[in-house]
Amino acid sequence: MTTLNRKTPPGFRDIQEIKFPKITVEKLDNGIPVYMLNGGTQEVVKLDVMAHAGSQYSDTKLVAPMAGLMLNEGTKTQSAHEIAESFDYYGAYFQPNTEKDVAFIGLTTLSKYLNQTLPVFTEVLSQSVFPQLELDLLLERRRQKFLVEQEKTSYLSREKFYEQVFGPTHPYGVMTTEDQYRTLTRQPLVDFYQKQYHAGSYSIVLSGKLDSSVLKAVNLYLGQLRKMPKPESIQPSVFTPLSGKPLVIERENAVQSSIRTGLLTVNKTHPDYTGLKVLVTIFGGYFGSRLMKNLREDKGFTYGIHSMQVSFMQAGLTGVAADVKAEHTREAIDEIVKEMEKLKQEPVSDEELHLVRNYMMGELLQMFDGPFATADTFKAVVQYGYGFEYFNRLKNTILTITPEQLMELANRYFITEKLTTVVAGKY
Repeated sequence: MTTLNRKTPPGFRDIQEIKFPKITVEKLDNGIPVYMLNGGTQEVVKLDVMAHAGSQYSDTKLVAPMAGLMLNEGTKTQSAHEIAESFDYYGAYFQPNTEKDVAFIGLTTLSKYLNQTLPVFTEVLSQSVFPQLELDLLLERRRQKFLVEQEKTSYLSREKFYEQVFGPTHPYGVMTTEDQYRTLTRQPLVDFYQKQYHAGSYSIVLSGKLDSSVLKAVNLYLGQLRKMPKPESIQPSVFTPLSGKPLVIERENAVQSSIRTGLLTVNKTHPDYTGLKVLVTIFGGYFGSRLMKNLREDKGFTYGIHSMQVSFMQAGLTGVAADVKAEHTREAIDEIVKEMEKLKQEPVSDEELHLVRNYMMGELLQMFDGPFATADTFKAVVQYGYGFEYFNRLKNTILTITPEQLMELANRYFITEKLTTVVAGKY
């Protein structure tokens, strides 16, 4: 028996290569594309229907998310209770999720029960009737939740930040109000549902342990749904982000202030996006980042601060979010700006870049850990018309980008004079 020497650390090597799984693309009888990711050892199937039914397809704030949440609240033949019982009986999981650009309607089920759960799922997707009683109850629950969120400075700063960046009438920037929950009626949801939820709007991502019988079952039900022309998104007026002095939402009793600051940059369709993602990670995208070292470790202003590179279909933005001690709000904002400026003036050291390369390659590996994680990763790019070639491009950027290229990107995009900043708390 070999004795383990615990004084000797395990071997370490840099990640240089990632094998991306193969995607098989099929089409159902009605033309819906199906992206199949076969893998795993468990007899489980996950089906995600991607619909062009995100917030950008409605000029009324709550219509898109409420339509998604109401799908399983009753159909022409089943009540909400009966639908829930059907899924529960077979150990299946139904999950709707509405984002700004698209909506995902998910079904996770044991393979052996696919022919029992898929008919219910299809009925929910195609025959939802939006019963008034369930709508009233859901609106009231969401209104109560909204009132609780309104007391949180982090929620207020996030919502107001998007309004300031995109404008109060843009689908990405429209803020939610309590009155919207009181006045929303059933008919706009029905109209939205009939316009956005049909075969012409759908793509399907299938993952898990797949065989020909799975695709056959999916085609038997989802392949027979009605097809209409692909929906068109609302084309909003050009937005001009506000910048200059921070917008402050005063909260007298706040112990912490929530800061949101950022500016429009590029989305995933732009060739600079992957390089900017590396830069934003160095700036504030992991625990050892510049912002964390400065504002958490050195100055003790916050428990956590992070930067993000956000991609929407119509725009991309670079942002920073932090909850800081109220008495240090102004100083924290100043330090964020200083760290942005420093990346424009001084090249990143080889040591720091090597650390970030390893971190980002590890994150990339984790995104492909199993068929369901892989499917979620794929869903984030398929709406842009990409496959795993996007992640291959990201991998190559992570491994080859230079300090000089990072400094060039910082000078191109970190224009601190254009920062839009929102503070909820004290300033």
